[in-house]
Amino acid sequence: MYYPYFRGKQFDLLALRTLLEKDLLSKKIRPIIEPVKNTSTLQKLLDCAHEKQHSFYLIQNPQVGDFYTFSGQLTLQDFPAKKATLLDQPLESMNQSAELLIINQPSTALTSDWTDNQQMVLIPPEFRLLNKVEGSKILSQDHFTRLPKLRFYQELPDELFSTDHLSSHKKGFVGFSDFSIDSRIYYERGYPSSFLSLHLVYFSADKLRIHHFLSPEELPSQKEKFLVLMKDVQNWQETLCKEELTVGLAMLLDYADKKKFPGMGVMRKAAVMHHMELMSRYLEEVTF
Repeated sequence: MYYPYFRGKQFDLLALRTLLEKDLLSKKIRPIIEPVKNTSTLQKLLDCAHEKQHSFYLIQNPQVGDFYTFSGQLTLQDFPAKKATLLDQPLESMNQSAELLIINQPSTALTSDWTDNQQMVLIPPEFRLLNKVEGSKILSQDHFTRLPKLRFYQELPDELFSTDHLSSHKKGFVGFSDFSIDSRIYYERGYPSSFLSLHLVYFSADKLRIHHFLSPEELPSQKEKFLVLMKDVQNWQETLCKEELTVGLAMLLDYADKKKFPGMGVMRKAAVMHHMELMSRYLEEVTF
């Protein structure tokens, strides 16, 4: 099972809902949402997942945003999703029940008593934790290379993203998790840049790689930068998704054909959709 972790950003949530509505998100993908804002986008996503009977996990004690209050956490209890909890206190002192525990503070996990734990645990690959924690474990890793300036991706345009889908089950984990095309560090907004970027994953010999597409810097408008960037994407089209376009990539190519710039939010949505659809295709074809 794959448990991608999302920080509740609007276009990430829209990406997941679009795939659900089109029946393109595998039931072997069970997203984890750390909600940041109490928006209709979040509520509609969870309602859609509930209607489709697709398992989503909602973190009931988020560390930032609208729900970082006692009343906010009470509100989350009414949302239709399985509950996950960030382990921010010793396990034996917790009074909230949850189907999934998430280790975000190793020191807290190491001082907890795991003897009778029956819940699944999202856990980073730290030796001390792996030896201490009892229960079914989900491997959590941060694979996205976040560089301080977009231009730095010119020096690292293509790289290995993940092999967890190949190795986690062999190592005894019941699933694997990452932050999709984002990093563990939460940013409310990105920094302004003279580049446009698009980060797209693809499979190469069963390994998941990522290509960082960058527009030219010197063009005068976002539209012109997008159209040049998409010409590069078109050259990579077969590598990115073989003979069958993903819905996310098809959406961007359609904007390019119409000579329209969709906005950076839609580009983000399309890249997340592309990642989740590729993983859905892969997971539906393999057996563990």
